[in-house]
Amino acid sequence: MIQGMTRPDRPEEEPAKPKAPLSLGPSIVLAIIMAFVVVSLFGVIVFLFVQGAQQLGLSRLAYLAIFVVISGIFAWVLKRLTDIAADMSRFWFPEDSEDKN
Repeated sequence: MIQGMTRPDRPEEEPAKPKAPLSLGPSIVLAIIMAFVVVSLFGVIVFLFVQGAQQLGLSRLAYLAIFVVISGIFAWVLKRLTDIAADMSRFWFPEDSEDKN
């Protein structure tokens, strides 16, 4: 009879420890870098889509529609980023749970 392969005894894995959030300084630098990246990406995407619309011979109304759609997408991305930053601010500036009255 063929014996099945047995698993070697492995030590029990320790539960993963949650990572500490970034401190305030690196988070500000990261936010500034992300802002430059997002604005640059916005400009490049608008330029490429409008350039494509020009090559297709679309009207100026199409340029405006492209700009509105891309602006809406980037506004949503910006809202998500600010929501994330707002949640992280609780780690940097904890609210006092005790009343000081």
